[in-house]
Order: sequence, then C-alpha cells, then structure tokens
Amino acid sequence: METKPKNLTVVDLFSGCGGLSLGIQNAGFDVIAGFDNWELAINVYQQNFKHQAFLIDLSNLQGQFNIIKRFNPDIIAGGPPCQDFSSAGKRDENLGRADLTISFAEIVAFVKPRFFIMENVDRFVKSTKYKEAKKYFNLLTTASVKKYFGLVYVVFRKVEKDFFG
Repeated sequence: METKPKNLTVVDLFSGCGGLSLGIQNAGFDVIAGFDNWELAINVYQQNFKHQAFLIDLSNLQGQFNIIKRFNPDIIAGGPPCQDFSSAGKRDENLGRADLTISFAEIVAFVKPRFFIMENVDRFVKSTKYKEAKKYFNLLTTASVKKYFGLVYVVFRKVEKDFFG
C-alpha cells in the first residue's frame, strides 16, 4: 500500500528553477512557495508551478524572516549553493556562496518547521560552514527535527554508495 504525506506544506529556499520543488511535489507534499535570488530561474519556476515564487536575496534578510515564517511551513527544503564546497569548484569557503548555508540555517532556526531538508555536496560536512550551520540547527526545539538531523545525510550516503560505488 502506497502512503502519501498528509498535506505537509513545504517552502523551497534557493529554489532555482524548481528541481527540488518538483521532486517534493511529485512525492505528494504541498509546495507552497519558492525563494531564489536569480531572476531567470524564478521566471522559469513561475512558469512551472502554480504557487508563489519570490525573487529575494536570502543572504540579506538581516533577521527579517517573517516573509518565510508567514507561510507556516511544515518543512523547509533547500539546496544552498555548493560551489564553494564542491570538488568541481575551488573548495574555498571564503568566496561568499558558502555563507548562504548559514543563511539557510538561520532561517530554519527562526521559522522552526517540523522538518527540514538540506541538500548539498559530500564535502560540505567537512567544512567549517557545516559546523556553524549545525549550531543553528541545534537551537531547534522541535524534537523531530533534532532527531532526524544527520540521519538524512546517512541515508543519502548509503544511497550514493549503493548506486554510484
């Protein structure tokens, strides 16, 4: 018997043109908003989804997270840029994009969703930004978020090993 999520709402941060949103929506969740700072990607996002998409710099909210909190999402999903961590990139956390991981963590800690999904490259967990982000995630009082933080990484690593050697 197939089980479906029971109307859990999701906002997608660093949504780009909507790849993560599409996967989450196809899994049966209710994606209610996307946020990104790239106008062309937001234009594509708006053509592919019926819910709202916002052109906004998530690194420059300066604590004004209510634009996201007002959606009262059950889940915050996002894939902060990985170029500063990726083996395909320069692997220099000081180039600026890595700071967006901290912005993601700050937003999650402020909004306090029931769950969050954060996608990034393998090298991320070896970074100082990961350690900083974890401090924000540890501020969460929702037991389910704390309980599953880290487990998702283990699951993805297992899948990665099984399918990609």
